[in-house]
Amino acid sequence: RTNTLKTRQGELAKSLINRGMNVDPAAKWTKVGLVVYDTQVPVGATPEYLAGHYMIQGLCSFLPVMALAPQPGERCLDMAAAPGGKTSHIAALMKNSGVLFANDFNHQRCKAVIGNLHRLGVNCGIVSNLDGREYSKIMPQGFDRILLDAPCSGTGVIWKDQSVKTSRDSQDVQKRHTLQRELILSALDALDANSPTGGYLVYSTCSVLVEENEA
Repeated sequence: RTNTLKTRQGELAKSLINRGMNVDPAAKWTKVGLVVYDTQVPVGATPEYLAGHYMIQGLCSFLPVMALAPQPGERCLDMAAAPGGKTSHIAALMKNSGVLFANDFNHQRCKAVIGNLHRLGVNCGIVSNLDGREYSKIMPQGFDRILLDAPCSGTGVIWKDQSVKTSRDSQDVQKRHTLQRELILSALDALDANSPTGGYLVYSTCSVLVEENEA
């Protein structure tokens, strides 16, 4: 994903082609996505990557942020932010204005969020290390938009991690289902329903199970 806080898709594509990458615009529905077919240099170690001109992300991870449609000047929350790909995308759509809270329950993973936000030039962000269920108590009705990319069983990534098939059981899914419901309720309570521009919550998972999505 091209980081529009620092560059444009066309400029980035030219730079990467000059480095020895074979890249193309990813899809008609995104103006920031590039797909890398093959490369003579490590994708995560180019001068452009280190300078924060792009983030390595799956195309499907663009969609929750596009659905959220954050606006400049808003107060937004990414409730489970690590490693910061979606958070930095939100910041780019906010044009680095307003306030963006990037929260993750895992202290170690918060370090990745901080590193990526620094690299990508995000300066409207506040990183927090809280249980997402606490946010409604700390900041009731404080946000225009909230992204909840919920902790899940990860069944949607079977195509790249076959171990998911055998490492999950129904009890594990039930526990996550309970946590997801608690996080959604907290997010709804932390949302400003009377926001002049927002009042939106986007819930997403990388699971294909009904229990963790439609139910």
